[in-house]
Amino acid sequence: MKKVLVVLLVAGALAPATGAFAAPGPSSGGVSIRLGEAPVARRADPRANSYIIDHVKPGTSIQRKVIVTDNAKQPLTVSLYSGAAEIKSGEFFPSAGRTANELSSWTTVSTPSVSLQPGAEQTVEATIAVPAKASSGERYAVVWAEIKSSGSSGVIQANRVGIRIYLSVGPGGEPPSDFTVDTLQANRLPDGQPVVYALVHNTGGRALDMSGSLQLTKGPGGLSAGPFLAKLGTTLGIKDTEPVTVLLDKALPAGPWSARIDLVSGLTKRAATATITFPAAAGAGNDASAAPVVLQQNSSKRGLPLVPILAGVGGAAVLGFLVLVVFKRPKRRGAKGGSHARHGR
Repeated sequence: MKKVLVVLLVAGALAPATGAFAAPGPSSGGVSIRLGEAPVARRADPRANSYIIDHVKPGTSIQRKVIVTDNAKQPLTVSLYSGAAEIKSGEFFPSAGRTANELSSWTTVSTPSVSLQPGAEQTVEATIAVPAKASSGERYAVVWAEIKSSGSSGVIQANRVGIRIYLSVGPGGEPPSDFTVDTLQANRLPDGQPVVYALVHNTGGRALDMSGSLQLTKGPGGLSAGPFLAKLGTTLGIKDTEPVTVLLDKALPAGPWSARIDLVSGLTKRAATATITFPAAAGAGNDASAAPVVLQQNSSKRGLPLVPILAGVGGAAVLGFLVLVVFKRPKRRGAKGGSHARHGR
């Protein structure tokens, strides 16, 4: 009987870096993977708890320890390898199977396969060897841990989890990370739920993983509400512009509201404010509330101005190809943050 391979990317290396992903890390089908170390210079960067992020000169090699764990009730044989990835439409996408790109071809794992007993873990080393003639630029890939199982029907199911790689290559220092919040727009989804879209522009030289929250004040009758958490998962490529989505409580009055959004990627933070009013009709936009925000530069805090937000280790990176839905378009839905309203003083 001919066997059919079905690949399920249930929890992969592409999830948002928020510092909330601690050991054991992303898992799928009983296997989990996490970083075992971060460069000393980058340990203050929250993204260093999730991803392999670095800037290197051509001809340089770097190593990262990766820990693989068997969380199942049976022994597992885990394949370890690197595959291609890209950033498009505000999301980090891994390629199918063992598709390669430049960065994945530079990346090797010290042990291509490990056999683990239930509850056991093994540390392996991922090495990235950048050729001396490599061109400048940022590249993306994933270190994968994959298990396969075969059923009586002849269908082979493959589950894999991984850790994202963001590698910048070039002479001199690391390109800075920065972004602007260009507009806030109030809207309502088809079911009537209010939503705010913050249009974010990556003005730096590194990709960004966005997180943050929205606070509403000076509402009708002096009401305040929030904070409401931004939907996680938006990744902005260099020079890209994408919306960050914040879902709010259906009970909120239409406004007007004084809205302040605080967004962060690694150590780079920006805040912006605007007056917004939610449209009355579901699924409608409100042009009056889409005015450009006023940037609050005095509330921005940046550590490592020229060595912005990249690194990798410590925690896990979760993301699955099938769960890359986050932060984005009106049709995408996700968990919301705090939704209580209170009267201002």
